[in-house]
Amino acid sequence: MRKHLPFLTAVLLLAASALHAQGIDFHQGDWASALRRARAENRLIFLDAYTTWCGPCKMMDRKTFSDPAVGAYYNDRFINVKMDMEKGEGIGLNHRYNILAYPTLLFLDADGEVVHRVAGYHGPEKFLLLGEDAQDPNRKLRAFDERYAAGERSADFLHEYALKLADAKDIRQNAVGIEYINTQSDWSTPRNIRFVYDFMEFIDDPFFAYVVKERSRFEAEFGEEDVAQKIEWIFEFSDFSKEPDWQAIRALVDKVYPTDAERRFEGLKVHHYRKKGDMKTYTELAIPYYNRYFGEDADALNDAAWVFYEYVDDPKALQVALGWVKKSVKLEETYGNTDTLAALYYKLGDKKKARKAALRALALGEEEGTDTESTRQLLEQIDQMK
Repeated sequence: MRKHLPFLTAVLLLAASALHAQGIDFHQGDWASALRRARAENRLIFLDAYTTWCGPCKMMDRKTFSDPAVGAYYNDRFINVKMDMEKGEGIGLNHRYNILAYPTLLFLDADGEVVHRVAGYHGPEKFLLLGEDAQDPNRKLRAFDERYAAGERSADFLHEYALKLADAKDIRQNAVGIEYINTQSDWSTPRNIRFVYDFMEFIDDPFFAYVVKERSRFEAEFGEEDVAQKIEWIFEFSDFSKEPDWQAIRALVDKVYPTDAERRFEGLKVHHYRKKGDMKTYTELAIPYYNRYFGEDADALNDAAWVFYEYVDDPKALQVALGWVKKSVKLEETYGNTDTLAALYYKLGDKKKARKAALRALALGEEEGTDTESTRQLLEQIDQMK
């Protein structure tokens, strides 16, 4: 367990007893003025990269940034900035710092270069420790980046570096994690079992393959339900770290889902080529996939038809999608699938049927209490058709 620095302990005691104590005092002004102030005062910038819809961001406002001890420590050492990553200057900073999760908590020098970063909710105590790490020449993320760039590859260093990258939601975490685990002759130690389980991210990485191979070991450690959910999540939402070796992936799918391997494997290929943007291959695979497995699933048929509407231009393929959404409406008529029906008729140039479906979608949307603005805009486009 890490110990607080003596000064930090004193800050906690003094701040808790101060009658005038307050939380973090955030800088008022634009980003350029924050950088100028950091340079003039020789301080780091703490940047809270947040969005208005982020629940953990709001929790940090209520429980962490308002904490007197946090305010005393951060106001004395940092130029503190809050920035909505979806508005104004925040949009550019979002791209510059490759923000992948909210909140992301950044510590930067006066040139705007990252010194340290983490992502996710941090309570007052952990947030204070985070401030310590950002100022510690041996603990900040930049120090680890520099040691790695200089060629350090000891097992303990790689282990800690990978954990820091994971805390930062940095895309390098998987590659460094693999470097670490490849230094280990025994992956089954308690430390490595935890590491493998936390770092499995892609269907084709060695962590996932090991969990599948030693599934009973991980179920004993983390529980059958938790392991099953994590495996399912990776199959549903993960992608591949590189161009897939489909033969190896099929063998893995056979092991994980022996009674449903064909559907799972075909689904992986469909979703991969869609994410990749190869819509020609996606279309060729998606048509037999949805016809074979989702002929009676109204939501799945509607979702597939909408993807075709958005990304596919081949008239024959669009006619297939039109058949899917007609089937979806027949199974269960809703605002969503009727709107898709109108959109596909519009894309195929059938003004009369597109207008009829759009008006029906608007009526259904009103009954369901759904926002129908997009359908109203579509109707305007339909009415402008010749």
